[in-house]
Amino acid sequence: MVERIGIRKQSAVVASPVTGAAIALYNITVGRSAIIRRIMWINACAANSNLSLGQGLAAAFAAVLPPIMTLDGLDGQLNEWDFPQVEIQYTAGLPAITLESTVAGINVIIEVEEIG
Repeated sequence: MVERIGIRKQSAVVASPVTGAAIALYNITVGRSAIIRRIMWINACAANSNLSLGQGLAAAFAAVLPPIMTLDGLDGQLNEWDFPQVEIQYTAGLPAITLESTVAGINVIIEVEEIG
């Protein structure tokens, strides 16, 4: 088996949008795929929330990981061994890893490994 070596990259810090909307968190390079390796967040929204990472915007959003529960007033981090490893392909029309949450204003950053 040949091990594929990737490049580690990170997104900018993005604030989660209003409930039911999705926002681009990380744009995958054309012709490559990405594996999410680390997720970090700060919840200062005065409410507990669920974060979902996936592909697609608005009604086309499809989660690729189980929802992550964030607690009001706390920050958090999940590393690659804490959640399922999913390889997300660059797809025309869906070139980004997107974020959706149940409360607006949670700051999120991810680290990905791009392969290809």
